[in-house]
Amino acid sequence: MSAGIGEAGEIAEGLTSGPAQVIAGMAKRRKLNRNPDHGKGLLKRLAGGTAHSVTSENGEPEKYVLMNFEVSWEPLPDATVEALPDATRDRMDELFELVHAKPKKAVQELRDLIVLHPDVPCLRNWLIHCLRAGSKADRREAMVLCQELFRRLPDYFFARTTLADLWLDEGAVDKAAELIFAPGCVLTHLYPERKVFHISELRHWFYLSGRIKILLGELGAAESYRDLLDQLEPDSEAVRHLNLMLKSDHSLLMRFLGKMRKA
Repeated sequence: MSAGIGEAGEIAEGLTSGPAQVIAGMAKRRKLNRNPDHGKGLLKRLAGGTAHSVTSENGEPEKYVLMNFEVSWEPLPDATVEALPDATRDRMDELFELVHAKPKKAVQELRDLIVLHPDVPCLRNWLIHCLRAGSKADRREAMVLCQELFRRLPDYFFARTTLADLWLDEGAVDKAAELIFAPGCVLTHLYPERKVFHISELRHWFYLSGRIKILLGELGAAESYRDLLDQLEPDSEAVRHLNLMLKSDHSLLMRFLGKMRKA
């Protein structure tokens, strides 16, 4: 599952400042730091820091130990899901595939499950994902649901990152940036008791960080996030998409607009 981190340097600073911890409140909204060189020294420390991987018998990664927390490819415990009946959990495994392959077909079943199990946040996140792939009205509903989810559960990782994604869909780059880059939006500050993050959390966080930086015209910072993600998941769709964005004419325009914004 995925998460939000902060300026590239703030990520590194968070990683080196002590063990990670679970879920603080929402970060205060302050003026964004738009300096593309912010934290580059810390990024270098991150790149050169203590890290090693653990692989399974077939050579697939199981976890990646980076500084003082681990990145895991194995499913992480979720008490809200574990409390569900066995049959529901089994159906959720199947539904997860449907959510990504044919999201429109999963909408009604997710609505029904949320009525039965209103305290399982991942079900709401899946519904938001499905609605995002639908009509304009569906996308409006997705935004309303996600804002409500983030208001109710500010510590739920995907409430923050999915809301940032939805703001980017609407072209509200500054609103997305506040969720990811505002002071205090560092993994180890937002989730100070956590020592393990799932690869899907970091994938979403680094991808959003890179995408936002491209749209702000800060391509050097975007490349740093792309490189961090490439270190963890070199063949991921997120890395390929960031590479396409960085190589496109659009990124050159964003660089120019970014310079104009700072002028």
